[in-house]
Amino acid sequence: MSKNKITVRFFLYILGGGFLGACLSIGAAVLGTSLVRLLSDFYTALLVCSPWIFISFCLATLFLTCVWLNRAKKMIAHREGLKEEAEDAFYRKTERLLGFSLGAANLGTIVLFMTFALITIAALKKSIHVYLFFLCTLCSLFTIIFLSFLQRKAIEQLRILNPEKRGDALELHFRKKWLESSDEQERLAIYAASYKAFSSLSILFFVFYILLILMVPFFHISFLPFLCVGLMWLIPNVVYFWEAAKETSRQ
Repeated sequence: MSKNKITVRFFLYILGGGFLGACLSIGAAVLGTSLVRLLSDFYTALLVCSPWIFISFCLATLFLTCVWLNRAKKMIAHREGLKEEAEDAFYRKTERLLGFSLGAANLGTIVLFMTFALITIAALKKSIHVYLFFLCTLCSLFTIIFLSFLQRKAIEQLRILNPEKRGDALELHFRKKWLESSDEQERLAIYAASYKAFSSLSILFFVFYILLILMVPFFHISFLPFLCVGLMWLIPNVVYFWEAAKETSRQ
């Protein structure tokens, strides 16, 4: 693509983003009080229902993690006598099931922290009973500990399939050890996925920042949300450029 086309496309993106932002601002201004009331009612209902949302997420995360892990364990336990042409399909399927199990545990833990924060706010605002808050606290501790041991079991099953892999899921530097024991092709796949996640987060934080700016006139937003989003946006970029500079200096 020529330099002129790239420049034109860049300005079109800027104009399109500005037009979209203006439309959102006008829409929010027209809706005004009704939009604020609608979001306020939704937030109030969310606080009241937060314990049941939290417990549902706990049960769903535990169920999915256990189901995928048990399926993979059964397949590994009965892998004796497989024909050569079936081995590749066996390895792909079991590693995919174990990947789903680990993914459910990781993503579920993040969602549980988010819903627990909602429960804490609900308890402080007296939207739920304090005993219910302590019950959810115990439930969260049990779920996180149980998920950690399920992740260890999934890693152990992966090590059965790949004996060269090292590391325990409960170790502090597990990811580093796991990466060091991976081959070149696996490392490239991990690096590619990590870079895609980093790029997606940069775009997402930019969108969040614009939305926060648009909501300032209607929701009395302080500087703290801007500071939090800005730090989450800034830290990965600082780490990325620092590591890139270190790698460049080694070459």
